[in-house]
Amino acid sequence: MLIGEVARRAGVSRDTVRLYTRLGLVSCSQRSAGSRSYADYDDAAPELITNIKVAQSLGFSLSELGPIAAAYVAGRLDADQQRHLLQAKLTEVEDKRRQLAQVAKFLRSKLKELPTSG
Repeated sequence: MLIGEVARRAGVSRDTVRLYTRLGLVSCSQRSAGSRSYADYDDAAPELITNIKVAQSLGFSLSELGPIAAAYVAGRLDADQQRHLLQAKLTEVEDKRRQLAQVAKFLRSKLKELPTSG
């Protein structure tokens, strides 16, 4: 499948497909047509890209996803490993939430200390 079709099916730009390919998150083979060379993606590429976008929305960085994507594609990411990854990310998100709650509390207290205008 050519890059345009992959991008269309995954709902991303061609540049996103190129980035994911360059980072090793999605693989392709090269095929030639005359003097031109094209990236040829397998049928699973759009679903993998969609899963990467979902993982990003959950807070996973592209660098975190590199080894995960490779293991997923190779079928080496069992349920226990997935559970561990998700639990670690959940812990990280909860820690960030607590930190943000502290920042919000500080900002509210500073706003209350300011004189009102008017």
